[in-house]
This record gives sequence, structure tokens and C-alpha cells, in this order.
Amino acid sequence: MAKIPRLPSDIPIRDFITAVGSAEEVHGTVSTAAVAGGLGTSLVLRVAARADSSSDSTQARTTLKETATALAALQTQLIETIETETALRIFAARNLPQRSEAQRSERQVALQVALRAAADVPLEVMRLCARGLALAEAVATCCGRRGAADIELGAALLDASLRGARANLEAKLPGLTDAAYLASVVEEIARLSDEASNAVRAVESMVQVPPA
Repeated sequence: MAKIPRLPSDIPIRDFITAVGSAEEVHGTVSTAAVAGGLGTSLVLRVAARADSSSDSTQARTTLKETATALAALQTQLIETIETETALRIFAARNLPQRSEAQRSERQVALQVALRAAADVPLEVMRLCARGLALAEAVATCCGRRGAADIELGAALLDASLRGARANLEAKLPGLTDAAYLASVVEEIARLSDEASNAVRAVESMVQVPPA
């Protein structure tokens, strides 16, 4: 009997970290990417919150407060992404009966629906991380090198999360048959990747200490 995969919410974080290293674990790249993105968001949020309380500029405080609110919402969305049950839907679709032509057709439709839902998850992680990087750039603009280590690591985690989600998504695309959906996803992947790269470079230029 096939093993039913567990969701990350079913296990403590210590066990989840261990489980990711298991060859039998269904949840790997996407869940790990969402966790990394959430941690990156938390670091940027930490800087925004601290700088908000110490800034002398009314405009900077307003910007940081708004950015912190957006980061907190983003953090929640990334946590919710970890809980998505797409692996279970694919598991269920693949185990549908296929003895007759009608059953095989029904299974294929169910599998396509499940695969598309599974592709939507890393795509959403990419969107959230690109948004997080834009917010990290806004925080870096206000803070400069205050909290530089936190902002730089936060941006690096968000960038790694986006790249991991992209790799997972691109591996899923060959299994999908909807040409219009595929074209739109490929276009969005390119746009989000460009936006993320630009934001990472901007953050790095603002927080890195120039050479002596």
C-alpha cells in the first residue's frame, strides 16, 4: 500500500527539517522554499520595525510602517502556502482506477487539474518572494546600512526561495497540456525573475559596506 504523504503542518519544524532530507518525503523544494521565504520576510520585517521606532523622518516612519504591514501580510501568505495540499491531490489522482477508457480519461482530467494546482503553488511562492524583495528594497532605501546584515540575509533567503520555487515549477511544466496556461506561466516566470534580480542588486548596493 502506498504511503500517504504528510503535510508540513503535521510535524514539528525539527522533524520537518529532517523529513526534507528523506528520499520518501513528498514535500521538499516548495515547502522548503516557502519556509526560507518566510524567514527572509521575517528578517526584513525585523529591520523595518526597529527602524520605524528610531527614525527621525516622518516620511521614513510612514514608509516603514506601511512596509512592515505589507511584510506581515506576506509572511502570513507564505505560511499558508506551506499548508497547501496539492501533493495529496496528485497522490489521489494517480491512484484513481484506470481499467476502462472512461476511467483512464477521468484519471487524466483529475491528474491535469491536480498538476496545475501543484504548479500554481511554486508560482505563488515566486510571486510572494518577488513582492518580498521589492519590500526589502524599500526598507533598505530607508535604512541604508542600519540592519544591513538582516536585510542582506533576508533578501538572499527570499531570492533563494524564488529560485527554488522556479526550479520546481519548471520541472512540472512538461507534464501539463494546456498550451495557453503554459505560455502565461513561462512569461510570468521571466518577469518575476527579472524583478527579483533587480531588487537583489539594489538591496546589495544599499547595504554593503564599500571597500576601504
